[in-house]
Amino acid sequence: MQYMRAHGNIPGPTQRPYLTGAVSGMLASAPSILVRYLSGSLLSEADALGSNLWIAVAFDVSVLVLAGMIYAAIFKRAANDTRGGWMFGASFGFLIWMIGPVTIWQWTTGRALATGTPAMGIFGAQVIYGLALGGLFPFVNRALQTKMR
Repeated sequence: MQYMRAHGNIPGPTQRPYLTGAVSGMLASAPSILVRYLSGSLLSEADALGSNLWIAVAFDVSVLVLAGMIYAAIFKRAANDTRGGWMFGASFGFLIWMIGPVTIWQWTTGRALATGTPAMGIFGAQVIYGLALGGLFPFVNRALQTKMR
């Protein structure tokens, strides 16, 4: 690891990947929430949670902020690639769709979160979230880096 340290390849404290992931996740949640609202999956999620629409939105945003932080932890420096970030993000969006509403929700509750058009809306929203997250991450990181200098 000394070779890596000597050439500056270890992220320093000013490179804040988790903060970048959280901010990118929050910004990327906007198109995801819009797709969920338009497809009716947000109402389906609110019914499944037994709450109103705003609590479902707050729940989604908090989960997507956490997902942005996980994205930063998994991809590390590769997340800053402006040319391939969209591909990392879209695949990550697919992964969190498979893990979240498909696996964890059905495993814990024993029923589907949504069916029909709302289910397709959840899928599309997760992939669009990942695409936006991967596209925004390098620019948010660059903005945070210049702010901290």
